[in-house]
Amino acid sequence: MLIKATRITNLTDARYFAAQAVRFLGFNLEEGTEGYLDPMYMRAIREWVEGPVIVGEFSSSPVEIVREAATFFGLDAVQLKADVHLNQLPQLAGLTLLLELEAGTNAATADQVFQQAAPYVQFFIVQFLEENPGAIPDLDQWQRLFSQYPVLLHTNATAVQLPDWLEALRPQGLSVVGGEEERVGVKSFDQIEEIFEVLESIDDPFSIQ
Repeated sequence: MLIKATRITNLTDARYFAAQAVRFLGFNLEEGTEGYLDPMYMRAIREWVEGPVIVGEFSSSPVEIVREAATFFGLDAVQLKADVHLNQLPQLAGLTLLLELEAGTNAATADQVFQQAAPYVQFFIVQFLEENPGAIPDLDQWQRLFSQYPVLLHTNATAVQLPDWLEALRPQGLSVVGGEEERVGVKSFDQIEEIFEVLESIDDPFSIQ
């Protein structure tokens, strides 16, 4: 299954996820926000990894700044926020775009966003805070949207809970979060390893790899 690792802040994460053959490595380049990484460090990290698409993640920057950053830092793709950038997507034509919906977005609003943004966006990222997919309001509408559009699912689901989410929504991929090192070059990947083990064990007919 396609995986996007988001908010990478260190080389340890980047090399681990690259070794797992993730499709996207995301770096938060929005200064003043959680998980921000100085773009110069991002450029240094990317010199050590090969394979993944390098994504610059922006939450509030004007599209002019986003385009300049994509060019200056040699980004392969950019990730934007639907509630901020939706109406400006045509100004970024030619860039590979990922669009993140705000957590708590309802299915009706998501439907409108998907329709408007689909011509410009390669993947949508949808985050659910519910503990299980059965708790999602309008689950049947979400299932329709996941079947019609290229969506990456982001949840806090554990490895035990993950199969239920995949079965309920059948996303084209997952978004997972990097984290801080315990010390330079040292980090435990036990939890994310469990997620990868689950994905390897599932017969996944909707994988797009």
